[in-house]
Amino acid sequence: MFFRVAALLVAVGLSCVPVCAAESAAPHWQFENPFCSAVAAVVPLADGSGYALDVAASSGTTIEAHITLVSAGAAYDAHLPDTNLSGPAGDRRSEPVVVKLPSPDALKYFFLDSYAVDRGTNVTCPSYVFPVGETISGSAADATVVPATPLQTLGHLTCGAMYQEPSAPSEAGGLIGRYGNRPLSVELRVYVDSGGRAIRQQVLSSSGVDGVDAAALGIVAQQEYRPAKFLCTPVVGELRIRLEYQP
Repeated sequence: MFFRVAALLVAVGLSCVPVCAAESAAPHWQFENPFCSAVAAVVPLADGSGYALDVAASSGTTIEAHITLVSAGAAYDAHLPDTNLSGPAGDRRSEPVVVKLPSPDALKYFFLDSYAVDRGTNVTCPSYVFPVGETISGSAADATVVPATPLQTLGHLTCGAMYQEPSAPSEAGGLIGRYGNRPLSVELRVYVDSGGRAIRQQVLSSSGVDGVDAAALGIVAQQEYRPAKFLCTPVVGELRIRLEYQP
């Protein structure tokens, strides 16, 4: 969605790209993720033997975690037992394991429910939902297997979709200023809580003009958003938003 930006009293254009598991290769804590200081990845194995799972954190030597896995008809808990973390500081990753479901099912979404680093205090994360990743080659034959425990079956969804992406408002406030005679744009990441409030925002791609970047940050911070919904319940999420300035 776009709104146009004029030079004096400007309407601001927002182009929103929801951020999901396709970007999970980049560690989210490096983007100052305010929801959770760990992130999981879940992908199906090509031979159908299970789902590869690993968890990453910004620091620590071991991690234990519970990951909630959801198919169209059921929810499961995958318990990653305390396992070693390795890798450079700021991007520590667990030893991958394979999750096996109790019966054939196709997982669609997952979220990291809780984790503990270095056998410390257990940290509960809000439901920060990602779709299951693309199928990879591999087998469970030589991997540590973690059984998934059924949590509950899922009934009919009255909202019509398992996951609904967060979205920006159709209108935005204005800003006043002159920023030259050429078009400018700035891309931002906005973290939206389950109440539709922006709780953190940052510039991903600068316009090259400090005033435009600062105004853009102020605008997205003040907006009311439609939060993401998972199983018809509001959850946290994030958006990429591009604001454009037209002289």
